[in-house]
Amino acid sequence: MRKLFLQALFFIIAIKANSQVNVKDSLLRVPMLVPAAGLGIPTQDFAQRFGVFTQIGLDFLWKTPKGWIGGLDFQFLFGSQVKETDMLQGITSGDNFLIGADGTLYDVRFQLRGMRSMLKAGKQFPIWGPNKNSGVFGTLGVGFLQHKIRLEFQRNADIPQLDQTYIKGYDRLSNGLAISPALGYFFLGNKRRVNFFTSIEYLVGFTQNRRSYNYDQNAVDLTKRIDGMFCIRAGWIIPLYERKPDEFYFY
Repeated sequence: MRKLFLQALFFIIAIKANSQVNVKDSLLRVPMLVPAAGLGIPTQDFAQRFGVFTQIGLDFLWKTPKGWIGGLDFQFLFGSQVKETDMLQGITSGDNFLIGADGTLYDVRFQLRGMRSMLKAGKQFPIWGPNKNSGVFGTLGVGFLQHKIRLEFQRNADIPQLDQTYIKGYDRLSNGLAISPALGYFFLGNKRRVNFFTSIEYLVGFTQNRRSYNYDQNAVDLTKRIDGMFCIRAGWIIPLYERKPDEFYFY
């Protein structure tokens, strides 16, 4: 019983007295949570529908002692620059106002809403950093891209032509497979207080309209799209460093 008690006491003391690993002098295995934000510049088919947009989300990454990187990112896309706005011409007045059930005129706004989720893998190189855990990195991501045009109008407006059933026939919901090469820089501070990353990437999505029918076109849209975008991203790294136990001696 005494031996079991001493073993349990040793275990508790060891956990509480662990010291942090040395970031400056050691190559580390580092799981990282990364809140991130960025700016997107559309290209190809995406540029015909939207302008510059913002994105915000969270990455979970894992760096090995040899510099290999893997992980997952999830980003929401937001924007107010929508170029394709003619889908409502058949149900609006001459001044582009929606006409409510009571005859009231309602203004409509067009917004980008979307998301992307990527599995990533790559390599970090200890170049231009304060330690071997910092430096330039390159990754390749494979995942999913989705976007649509959000139609916004006055809350509680009674607009039968855009109720929950019909509005889906105008929003151009599209999604599909996406790939994304990226080049960036990790900074993991020696004192673990300042940790960040920045990157530039090019994402291309192979998407298609997923609605069963577009009411303004009186047809099903089967067009294959190539939606490209340059993304400049930055984020604050929250490293989940492993702890290294001190040595304990019992007499």
